[in-house]
Order: sequence, then structure tokens, then C-alpha cells
Amino acid sequence: MADLRTSFPVLEDVSTQAGLPLHKVAEGDAAASKNALAALVAKDASDNLIYLNVDAAGNLLVSDSKDYTSLGDTGSVAGNTSSFQDVVTLTLVVEKVYENINFIAGCFRDAIYQIVQVDDTTTTIIAEGILVGSGAFSFAQELPGLTFTAGATGVQTLKLQAKNLTVESNCRGTLTVNELI
Repeated sequence: MADLRTSFPVLEDVSTQAGLPLHKVAEGDAAASKNALAALVAKDASDNLIYLNVDAAGNLLVSDSKDYTSLGDTGSVAGNTSSFQDVVTLTLVVEKVYENINFIAGCFRDAIYQIVQVDDTTTTIIAEGILVGSGAFSFAQELPGLTFTAGATGVQTLKLQAKNLTVESNCRGTLTVNELI
């Protein structure tokens, strides 16, 4: 039998109880068959070793921040009591993920507002609210927990729509959403 290295408590082959050397590893190396100290304690989705992320001050980042592009626009439309009208329309990218919808809606008369996702010819109401006059002429809403994916084909949009309840009055609004990169 060959001479085995002395077994050190930090690193030992459990099947032979032989001591094992530490291997030099660098960020991006495959984790398989490496005996390394706990300096690289993370791996990416491809099972490669990575360094932990820190901010500019050297503080450990404990959650992934998402990269996104913010989309937004403001619009106004003449009032209508018979059907919903598009106040703001944002064009979405096919199969992209969107989150954090925010909107501001305003009207001097009673109106219903909707946030709708249009997937080619299919319309889905995401949120709906009634804006009432008597001094409450506008409202703002954030939908931070809502995430959705644009459809795979056709025209993809996110819309802020409005319809007056009794008397026609201009409807105004702002709509924003984050597109994950």
C-alpha cells in the first residue's frame, strides 16, 4: 500500500481517511473535484464557483437586485360614458417579464379606471378602481407584488383605460412598469 498523507481535520477523504491537499481555485472554475477553502462559498446557475457580491463599501449583498428598464407615459382622453378609452398605452416586448406597475388616474367626474394587459387579441384586466368626484379627483396606486410575462406572439401592450360613469369629463393618467432585463 502507498504511503498516505497525514489526515488533517479540515480536509479528509471520507472513504480512505487520507489527507487531501487544498486546490487553488478562481472565480468561474467548475466546482467539481475541487478541494478548496470556504473562500468561494457560492456558485452560479451553471454550477461554477463565484465570489460573493459586495457593494462599493465592501458590504455583503444578501439578495439579488434585478436589472430592469422602466417604461412609462402620461396621457389624456376625452370622457366617454359608453366604453373604456385608452388613456395611456405602453408597448411591451414579446415574452419579457414585467413587474411593479404604478399609475396615477385623475378626472373631475366619476370614472372607472382599469389597468389591462393586451396579449395580441386577448385582454386581461389586472386592476380596476372607481375614481369618485367630490374633491377626490385623482388617485395613485402601486402594484408591487404583481409580475406578468408578455405573450409570445402579436402586439403586446399594457394600458390604463377609463370610462366616465354618469357625465363625460376628460380622463388623465400616468402609467409605469418595470421590464426585467
